[in-house]
Amino acid sequence: MKKLMLLFLIFAFTKLLSQEYHFDYYIQHKHTIKRNKEQPEIMDFQYAVNSQDHSYGISFRSGKNRTASAVITDFKNSLQHYFELRNTGFPLKGNDFNYTYSVKMPSVKKQFEAESKRRFFTSDFIDKGPDGLSRHLIKEFSNQKLKNPRMSAEVVFADFTDDLSFVGLRLLFDYHEIDDKLKFENKYILKSASGKSENFKIDISLEAVEPQDFDIKINQDQLSLKNN
Repeated sequence: MKKLMLLFLIFAFTKLLSQEYHFDYYIQHKHTIKRNKEQPEIMDFQYAVNSQDHSYGISFRSGKNRTASAVITDFKNSLQHYFELRNTGFPLKGNDFNYTYSVKMPSVKKQFEAESKRRFFTSDFIDKGPDGLSRHLIKEFSNQKLKNPRMSAEVVFADFTDDLSFVGLRLLFDYHEIDDKLKFENKYILKSASGKSENFKIDISLEAVEPQDFDIKINQDQLSLKNN
């Protein structure tokens, strides 16, 4: 019995340390936030995602001398993997990512559970224009009675092959688990959004979306864990 338990633990540990990820889309959103009378902050957010598994994703970062890096954040296994990019041309390939090291993150399970208890959303369909784009009014509340929204946003969606609405909505509301709170009958991608709260205004626009088909695997023998 002890031997079986030991074998199970070894298998589970090996599975944890050998990570494989698949990505099928690259997405870029422009994000503008204006806080009261301050100057707007404008940023480009670039991701690679798996439309069928939202528990991980890649964020891209630009460096000096036209260099670029990437980080896989794996919320299920509480890991972040860091890479330098050998190539940034499309389509991306797994061997474009030069693995450097990984970091073990604190578990976000309790944080997600706490957020879920205090963040509530409604989505009301407004209309579908002649251009085929669908407009929704999405509100966030801090109470189950759904009174006095803390943020309201008009969101424009385009019909899409796969549901990628979660990418833009996460950015708009700064909430990773929002796809558990909002469900749509159609498969969408967020084209644009304008949200307002008491202290700031957010605008988001879709700058690019590119189908991809690549895998990144980090074997146990190459995994290099660093202290966070």
